[in-house]
Amino acid sequence: MEQKKPVLSDATGEHVYHCAKCGLCLNACPVYRETLVESHSPRGKVQLAKHIIEGDLDITKHMSDILFSSCLLCGSCVAACPSGVRQDALFSGLRWRAAERYGLGFTKKLFFQVLSRGWLMSTSAWFGKWVRKIFGGPWIENRMKVGNLPVAGVPPMNAKPFNDEFPEIVRPDGAVNARVLYFHGCATNYVFGDVGRAVVSVLTRMGVEVEIPKNQSCCGLPIFLSGDRKTSLTCIREVVHAFSRKDVDAVIVDCATCGSALRNEYVHILKELRDLGEGVDDDLVAAAEHLAGITKNVSEFIDAHRDWLPPFPPYTGEKIRVTYHDPCHLVKGQNVGAQPRRLLKLLPTVEFVEMAEADRCCGGGGEYQIEYGDMSARITNRKVENVRKTDAEFVATGCPGCNITIGAHVAKDHVKAIHTVQLIRNALDGKGPGE
Repeated sequence: MEQKKPVLSDATGEHVYHCAKCGLCLNACPVYRETLVESHSPRGKVQLAKHIIEGDLDITKHMSDILFSSCLLCGSCVAACPSGVRQDALFSGLRWRAAERYGLGFTKKLFFQVLSRGWLMSTSAWFGKWVRKIFGGPWIENRMKVGNLPVAGVPPMNAKPFNDEFPEIVRPDGAVNARVLYFHGCATNYVFGDVGRAVVSVLTRMGVEVEIPKNQSCCGLPIFLSGDRKTSLTCIREVVHAFSRKDVDAVIVDCATCGSALRNEYVHILKELRDLGEGVDDDLVAAAEHLAGITKNVSEFIDAHRDWLPPFPPYTGEKIRVTYHDPCHLVKGQNVGAQPRRLLKLLPTVEFVEMAEADRCCGGGGEYQIEYGDMSARITNRKVENVRKTDAEFVATGCPGCNITIGAHVAKDHVKAIHTVQLIRNALDGKGPGE
């Protein structure tokens, strides 16, 4: 008799036995807070995972729908669990098996093929920019929503990819304090070019030599969290081979999602695929472990080397009220939350104000806000209301996805979303946040 293929590796599957069913994950879960349905809770899904792993339950279509619709894979449950259960690893692994059985749908599959191929991504970005220029405009966009996302709030594409704006190595004017690789990700390359310019500007003023490898790949996180691990492996291999280097002091990322991929997810997924005999060797795992150890979020890196920052010039304008939103993949996945706040409080241009539930998910979750717009809207509305109560003019954050989601919904209140590093760059230029 043919031996049944394991659902997940032993290292991942054993987490179902660590759950004490205490329920501390319930209030942390943004979806459960809205529905109060046990199968939507992390605790409930861990018990479903246990029965699937033990062979008592099959991954039915209904089960697949629960795995995708009731979880943003934000990691809130992982951060709240006193027993160290990796619910995110369990749920993404079961999504993988569900996707193998039921597929991902033509649109999502096509999108992931685009993300995993640089030339396709570049071509698609150009085509999207052309389509919006020809067929867009305020009259149309103000009346359109894609799921929970107002089309008018989606930022325009960069005039040209960020990667084409700089030479591969950008050196500071004076002494070199450190040498880093900059993994800018898809969002900075095609949408948030000014974030990339701010990263390079601030780091070089700190005496950091910045190397920006050409033809960077997508980090692959949106792909493997949706279950298409085969396609994501193409991205992972390319990123690991390009960035797992021992001749640099750090790999800098400006995106919470990309940072979570490089620091956390690569090692986990590669070990699991290796243990399940899916074509991953020990050398690739070791390289991913090295990459995880040298990857730093840009706010984390700047905060650790604050003494390298040049003095901020005098600012005579009125301070601008700024609040901060914690991206899930940054504060829960990488423990980076205090660092950007310390930096914001340093800025002579900023009056920092804390918002309620700053570390609560904004409801974006990548394509979640498009596929499950109603649930996403309920979660996003909480975030928007908390922003509104601060009377802030800007919401600083460290995730392009959160920037788009929050920015698109607070624009009607004349509030703008901005990356923390852009505020630092502006302050070093003697300018206010919006100048």
